[in-house]
Amino acid sequence: MLFKTKPSLYLQLLESSIRYLAVHPTNYTIIEQDELLFDGAILEDSEIVNQALLETRLNALVQEKKWKNAKATILILNELVIVREIEVPIQLDEDEIPDYLNIHMNETIRMPFDNPSFEYIISGRDEDRGMIDLILIAYPKEKIRQYQDILQNVSLKPDVADVASLSIYRVADSQALIQKGVNQHTMILQWNPTDVSYTVFNQEKPIFKRNTHQGTIAQSFERTADGEWRWIASEAELEIHIADQLNNLGRFLDFYRYSVLDGEVGVSNIILTGSYPHLEDLQKRIAETLNLKVELLDLPTGISQPYSALYGLTLRGNNNSKDEKKGRKK
Repeated sequence: MLFKTKPSLYLQLLESSIRYLAVHPTNYTIIEQDELLFDGAILEDSEIVNQALLETRLNALVQEKKWKNAKATILILNELVIVREIEVPIQLDEDEIPDYLNIHMNETIRMPFDNPSFEYIISGRDEDRGMIDLILIAYPKEKIRQYQDILQNVSLKPDVADVASLSIYRVADSQALIQKGVNQHTMILQWNPTDVSYTVFNQEKPIFKRNTHQGTIAQSFERTADGEWRWIASEAELEIHIADQLNNLGRFLDFYRYSVLDGEVGVSNIILTGSYPHLEDLQKRIAETLNLKVELLDLPTGISQPYSALYGLTLRGNNNSKDEKKGRKK
């Protein structure tokens, strides 16, 4: 590859592979996309179980492509991310909010992990309650440091870490697929053979997130030599699996409507993506079963749906945020 400028790299760690995009840093054209497959797992229960092997394969890729010192952005695993609505005193100036959150994190603001990194979005102010409403997005700081160490160990420059659902939202928003009315709630649905993730957005803010593993069902999928997923059990078992997942999705939608939104409104549309091998069939099935509008992302030629979150990372550098603003990452 004869490029004078180092590409920007976008990486996603999966249970037994690394998916990546290489993108020109100024005109954002896709230089290369691929997935490095491993014979065994490199992730188990969100933990990197073979860092040495991971670094060996990544280093070989960097050396082969001559990508030394290229900037690299990595996606945070869905199951590590917490999305929560919280409130802070209205007397705080906006630049005082990060310090307030740091002081109260894992004290009055409980997290399922120690020493979190976080960012936040100001979602409103209530003078009567004397509170500023925030959407808090948090994840374990130690994991971010581990990702940074891995990238540095293979001669890459860690740039930022990002959340898959936010990255996919960025793509959907660029294609005018997001409904942004006060009573309109858009779900980003990531459907993979190994896990399913729901994130619901309202007025450009993530409101609720849930991630579930497919469990033993994932063992009924296998990877082909070119990295595609293929169902290897019977068609009857596949039908049972899809029906179960649709029931789970339906229960989540009912929970969101009646427990989160008090029955007033519900999810109004779904953006479907992921590495499930027959997304178009799944799109029709979800729409018919749940009577909702379900849309797929329109990705550039050559970019398949499993790369949607990575593609969303490429939009981050040339995307003007319309939030009231996202808090600094700590």
